[in-house]
Amino acid sequence: MFEDLIKNRRSIRKYSDKKIDKKDLESILKAGLYSPTAKGRDCLHFVAVEDEDTLLELSKFKNNKESFIKDCQVAVAVLTDKDVADITYSQDACIAATFLMFAATELGIGSCFVNVRSDKDPDGFNASKKVRELLDIPEKYNVECILSMGYPLEEVREKQPFDFETHVSYERF
Repeated sequence: MFEDLIKNRRSIRKYSDKKIDKKDLESILKAGLYSPTAKGRDCLHFVAVEDEDTLLELSKFKNNKESFIKDCQVAVAVLTDKDVADITYSQDACIAATFLMFAATELGIGSCFVNVRSDKDPDGFNASKKVRELLDIPEKYNVECILSMGYPLEEVREKQPFDFETHVSYERF
């Protein structure tokens, strides 16, 4: 049920050594391709990384906030073609990332969204440059985020929602 899925999707930063089955990874990636995009544009691309050396390098692409990537089993760079979705590339990527994270959660796989697009690397440059170079990503693609994935090392607690009364209005604010 969707309500259980949204309650159990959490940002996971500590992963076990258990490998993600290839079939499960493909299922997650396919789920991302079902995500809606503005005007149904075919602008999405995912780069799935399992190589330990590359994961280690990805874990250093900005100011140490993403060091847990080195411990995940798979990192997925979520990209959008800026030539195809020139205005909505960021929104399209974030929606796809959400689909990927929900699909992972459904399979008992944890994930964490790591921002790339608007962050800086340790030298003060746009963090996407290092990711782009590391993964051979063409310039026309927006590198929105990296999703780290793996089986949670610790038990995951159910998410508690924000207070409904203070966060929802009807008709007007």
